[in-house]
Order: sequence, then structure tokens, then C-alpha cells
Amino acid sequence: MDKKIHHEWLNSRYGYFFTVRKKIHSCTTRFQKLDLVESDELGRTLILDGITQVAEKSEFQYHEPMVHPALCAHPDPRRVLVIGGGDGGCLRELMKYATVKPATVVEIDRLVKDTVAEHCPELAEGFSDPRAKVVFADGFTFFDTTKDLFDVIIVDSYDPGGPVQSLETIGFYKLVHAHLDKGGIAVVQTDSPTMKSEALRTTITNISSLFVGYKPYTCSIPSFPEGICSFLACFKDKGTPGHFDESRFSSIAPQCNYYNEDVHKGAFLLPQYLKKLMGS
Repeated sequence: MDKKIHHEWLNSRYGYFFTVRKKIHSCTTRFQKLDLVESDELGRTLILDGITQVAEKSEFQYHEPMVHPALCAHPDPRRVLVIGGGDGGCLRELMKYATVKPATVVEIDRLVKDTVAEHCPELAEGFSDPRAKVVFADGFTFFDTTKDLFDVIIVDSYDPGGPVQSLETIGFYKLVHAHLDKGGIAVVQTDSPTMKSEALRTTITNISSLFVGYKPYTCSIPSFPEGICSFLACFKDKGTPGHFDESRFSSIAPQCNYYNEDVHKGAFLLPQYLKKLMGS
């Protein structure tokens, strides 16, 4: 079988590619072009508007560090909200915790969730958990229509130029802050700190006046620019990213392939070039 090549440009001079063994599903939704392909190196891979979103063989390297540092740092995480996350990866990780109920996913594009549920059942297994709730809406609009408070809010949606640009504004982060309960933690995905450093700097600018504390951290993942993705952990009124609930982690440890106590502590230890990037 002839293999096709998926090319992805990160800027006008640099990008990466991978071979596509076959196309599993392709459609144009109300919001974006959706492709699900099979790659020898990455496995089943979700691509939205030409940009790789999640790859079967490496998605745990993204979803575990996005979810578990906050869940193991918060004193009692029960009510959790995921903005974005229609691929189900964050929800699957949340469902590993017996304390979490409910977990709400707010996804703008129903066909993202439906496509993953049909073709990537292991990634989407959290959707069948009775503690899970899925709302199809823009995250900004969702906050405007609910008074619910959450212990942890995970923003799994950084997409400049895409269908959810309202999620990169200070107005959105004000809503995130307002919907966190006392002691709440927000985690925001801030893209590659090397190729797209403006994402991290802009997010820090937007949240710095709202949250008592914040701390960037990173993970390594091959399907991201230069193999690195950054996140920002934001603390509403207290807490530190260094706190690690060992007993809580022990309850999920057998189900983890990336995250552990060493990863938790090491993720927040930034190299000097990232500290300089943030002006610290």
C-alpha cells in the first residue's frame, strides 16, 4: 500500500511530517476539518484543521501530566471541569480517582467526541462512566450559564485562530477564577515553550493578576513541536505545585504509564532558558 505523508508547518521555516498508512475518517464539522488517520509511528491520530491533536501511541505522555499534578496537589479534588477535551483523554485520567464526582467535559464540537468514541475506544472509555457529564458548548458560554464551582479546572484547549479563540482572553481566565472554589487549581495547556513561546507568556500575563500563585511545568511528547509541551498550574488562593498526595497517587499508580512522584517534582524544575523566557 502506498503511504501518504502528513506535513505540519510550525512556522514558515520549520515543521515535521509523518507517514499515513490509511485514512480512517474524514469530515468537515460545523467548526473545523476533522481527520482521523492511522500512522505506523503514532497509531491512530486525530488531526483538526491540519494540526495534530492526539496520537494513540503517545497520548498518555500528554494527558497524564495534564491531569495528575493538580489532582495530587489539591487537598480534596471532587468536582472537576475540563474545557475542551473532546478526545476523552483527560476524562479517562480523571476517572481513575474514586473521589472525583462529577467530572464535566465542555467540548464545542460534538463530532470530535463521536469520532473518538467510535474509533478509539480506549481513549474514550471515560465517557461511559456514570460520573462523567459532557456538555457541547463553547467554554466561555458555558461559564456564563452556570453558577457551579469546581475544585479543579483543566483547560485542554489552546487553539489560536481556531473555533475557541475566546479561551485565550483575560475575560475567560476571569471566569475560570470565579468558578474555582476555595483552594481551587486551574491547569492551562500552553503549547510548546520553544516554538510557540508567546502562548506561555500571554497566558502568564492574563492570569498573573487573578491567581495568588502560578507555576509552569512541562512534559515530553513526540507529537508536539520539538517534543515538549508546557502547562501552567494556577492556584486560586493557596497551595503549591510541590505538594504531592502519596496515598492518592498510590491508588492510581498501577494505571499510569508516564506520571509518578519523580515526574511530578521534576516537571516544575525548569531549565534556565525557560526561566529567562518568563522573565524569572
